[in-house]
Amino acid sequence: MDVTALSVKEMVLARGVDLVGIADAGDLVLAKPARPATALMPTAKRVIVMAVAHSLGAVYSPDIMLWTRNKMQTSRFLDQVAEEVGRELERKGFLSLPVSADKPVEIFKIDPATGKRFRQTRVLGHLSFKHAAASCGMGQIGRSNLLLTPEFGPHQRLGAIITEAPLEPDPSRELDLCIKGCEKCERACPSGALRDGEYSVDPCFVYWSYGFKKLPPARLREWPGFLRMLMRHNRRRDIMVEAGQTFITDVDHCIECMRV
Repeated sequence: MDVTALSVKEMVLARGVDLVGIADAGDLVLAKPARPATALMPTAKRVIVMAVAHSLGAVYSPDIMLWTRNKMQTSRFLDQVAEEVGRELERKGFLSLPVSADKPVEIFKIDPATGKRFRQTRVLGHLSFKHAAASCGMGQIGRSNLLLTPEFGPHQRLGAIITEAPLEPDPSRELDLCIKGCEKCERACPSGALRDGEYSVDPCFVYWSYGFKKLPPARLREWPGFLRMLMRHNRRRDIMVEAGQTFITDVDHCIECMRV
């Protein structure tokens, strides 16, 4: 079978993936800090982007642990498909790199652009899937900072394969999926990370990862209030046990922007 955009998409969809698009590796919309596909594979020609719809039952479950399980299983599924399709492309002679839908990620304390220390440690995926998806017309990045698609709104998990295969790329599209004047995601955000159409990664990461509504203090005089917050938190939840579960099983503490 010839390797064409159509044949690759059929191969992906036949495995149960809901959406697939093909982006030009040299013409991706880039996140900040920029991470082009060619930084991961210098000979890359295309990025195959895959999306699997979330279980809405898990999204709206009052117990977020059930969402965590669904997210992990969906990530494993995407990784399995990426491995299978990537191997098939390599058997056809095209170097291919499956990129994990979840972990591992890179961890930064120093801003690579400025050399200055971040206030809060940041993590960065090897490739921004939502930007790659926007590049090939699968969706747009909404006010919530989530990928929105016409088919599923914000409810999909993404994975990707970087490849040398010269597949026909899908064009980007002008989409208008955010409802005009809607600020539901901003009003629902418990950390204040979404405000006035802007997204701030640090408060989002701290609340999403740990459930803390305060960032680690930037000034010495702020530490007493932060420590009191930690003590109140620990009376309700065991920080040490919770941190272990967070890092081992990747528990999320917040998906309010997605729910609303």
